[in-house]
Amino acid sequence: MSQKLPDWIGKRRTYNRNFGDIDKEIIKWEVLSIDSKQRLKVSFISVNSENRQGIRIAIDVGKGMLTTNGVTGRAFELWEDECPKEFEIECSSDEGYLSVYNIFERNEQGIMRRNSQMAYSGMIIEQKGNIYRYYCNDTGKNTDFDKLVFEIELL
Repeated sequence: MSQKLPDWIGKRRTYNRNFGDIDKEIIKWEVLSIDSKQRLKVSFISVNSENRQGIRIAIDVGKGMLTTNGVTGRAFELWEDECPKEFEIECSSDEGYLSVYNIFERNEQGIMRRNSQMAYSGMIIEQKGNIYRYYCNDTGKNTDFDKLVFEIELL
């Protein structure tokens, strides 16, 4: 039997409270407010991890679609090692919410597994106007939040 998610998922940020000794908010799941027809630029800045790094970006609430490089869908997993370092996405959303969080892939007993939203996963955000810079941790409490650094600019 599957459990229904709370109605607010995909409508507001969720936080990771496991980093009690860090004086900044650690975000597990980012939700950006966007226009109904929003363009944005995604830039991968740096990676400092043995794990493969990426982001999940999606329209999780209401009707909407994302389009990049001729591909359309409600959600994309964008891997730093496969994507251009900088690219644009066209978003359409009737509710005006865009979900974003870091993902990673690691070798678990010889099998590569995608992970996210773990006990010590999260992002620290710096916002300057319409540019959001995300400093990510994939797993493990001892971190500099430098496993993946990326930006989203609302155009």
